[in-house]
Amino acid sequence: MCGIFCSVVDNVHLNSYKISSALKRILKNRGPDVQDEMVIDYGFGKIFFAGCVLWQQGESVQKQPVVEDDFIFLFNGDIYNTSKPESMSDTTWLAERLAECRCEEQNILKIFKRLDGPHCLVIYDKRDQILYFSRDALGRNSLIIERIPNGFQLLSTSHFENEKISLELPPLGLYRIKLNDLTSCVLHPWQHLNNYATQLVRNLDLAIGWKTTVESPILPDWILNCKLKFSYNFYQFPYMKNKEDLYKNLIGQSEIKETLSIIHTLLSDSIKNRVKNTAPLCRLCLQQLNISLACKHAKLCILFSGGIDCTILALLASQYVPENEPIELINVAFESVKGQNISEKLWDVPDRKTSLVSINELKHLCPERRWNLLEVNVSRFELQQYLTSRIKHLIYPLDTVLDESLGCAFWFASHCLQSTARVALIGSGADELFGGYNRYRNSFKRCLGNDLDHQLAVQKELELDWQRISSRNLARDDRVIADNGKTARSPFIEENFVKFIRSLEVYQKCCFGFPEGVGDKLLLRLYGYQIGLRDVVFLKKRAIQFGSRIANKKQNATHQSDYL
Repeated sequence: MCGIFCSVVDNVHLNSYKISSALKRILKNRGPDVQDEMVIDYGFGKIFFAGCVLWQQGESVQKQPVVEDDFIFLFNGDIYNTSKPESMSDTTWLAERLAECRCEEQNILKIFKRLDGPHCLVIYDKRDQILYFSRDALGRNSLIIERIPNGFQLLSTSHFENEKISLELPPLGLYRIKLNDLTSCVLHPWQHLNNYATQLVRNLDLAIGWKTTVESPILPDWILNCKLKFSYNFYQFPYMKNKEDLYKNLIGQSEIKETLSIIHTLLSDSIKNRVKNTAPLCRLCLQQLNISLACKHAKLCILFSGGIDCTILALLASQYVPENEPIELINVAFESVKGQNISEKLWDVPDRKTSLVSINELKHLCPERRWNLLEVNVSRFELQQYLTSRIKHLIYPLDTVLDESLGCAFWFASHCLQSTARVALIGSGADELFGGYNRYRNSFKRCLGNDLDHQLAVQKELELDWQRISSRNLARDDRVIADNGKTARSPFIEENFVKFIRSLEVYQKCCFGFPEGVGDKLLLRLYGYQIGLRDVVFLKKRAIQFGSRIANKKQNATHQSDYL
């Protein structure tokens, strides 16, 4: 993960520019391995570039910004499924491909059409004085856009200050600005814009003070809608009180078995890419600056509540981690507050209990693997101290109670001092793809129509959550986890996996005719059962803010946080 920064200032009389020390520190936390800066005079003003790099791919760290022919390039992310040599970093490979475009925009669009993986980037075409910038279509990595006096800036993470307007750049496609006119912007969208995306463009125009024109869409192959011809319907199967018999019966159905086989292939490939594409040294050994050192410490961690999502990730990841390396399972618990169960032991929160159940299953299935359960215990004093001094800037520009709770949970988990890993697998996206949240069940219950109406009600909720997942979850989680020198990777949110799961009908993914812990996220639970998990596949969904006890259910998650 990297920290990138680009500031465009339309002021020819500006002779000097400095990134504030507070912002520079936050960017360096994201990219502690090497930093560099560059200033370009473009005639009407100046552009300031800065790159802070966390080395994850290639034989050695690649400094940023990268200058390649007529391009200046900043990149944060991972590119998968390319012909790139293993010895080459993603940044170098992509910079070379862009240089081959000879500043022809249609050639640039062809490159974007083939990009797989979480990323955001900034490209400056020196010849034509054009700035391009983008977030991937799934919005997995953070890129904030800010209006400042006489211009605007793009940056991975910000620092709250009153004199600027900030928002997360909508991950809608490739944006283009000609620097001789900062009042107009062109967007090549990933796909044709729906009403929600159109409103995001209006919000962007209003905040930054330009007018966006939408031109031809990029349309990567994976993003195109398709419906597979599976005919099974979970609601047509009778419920069995013996849950294991129910699952065995469902898995034995030919179409469900075929679906689970595809899930296994796609999810395994996604995890393999995210586990194997990383630097050969852990955090501690890298600090010794000896890349010839044979590092046997953990390089991979999983933010681990003990639930079905993260336990599946742990079990599959074990296939691709060398046998002599441990895998870290990081579990976070917060000190109980008034109004919660005071009879609990101080850190004996629900997620701590489920993590102990799940790690026992992992040990049983993979007895040769060394599983390091790292327990992070956070007092209310620590929580308030770090929230007010550090975490609130990472959550910015978001500001709700839910952002505070989730942001703090992920920050403290990734901050774990015993951890040596620089890659963190997280289960983001599983609930939105498979129907895990309780509100999906509620929408099913509240519907008064026929069977089709019930399914449409659930599908509407799923689609709404999918459209806003980048702004509600992903960018914020990227910022708080990367602040601790870790790259957050979300195997469930992978292009081919997403395409397949979203091609299924809602009644082929979840079944709210079955009880909680059985029918919600049913297809994923069946997959977990098929690969050997037992107790964990029947655990009820529990949101991390409640499972870790950072929040209580009396709070309104949508209210503005007092601290943000």
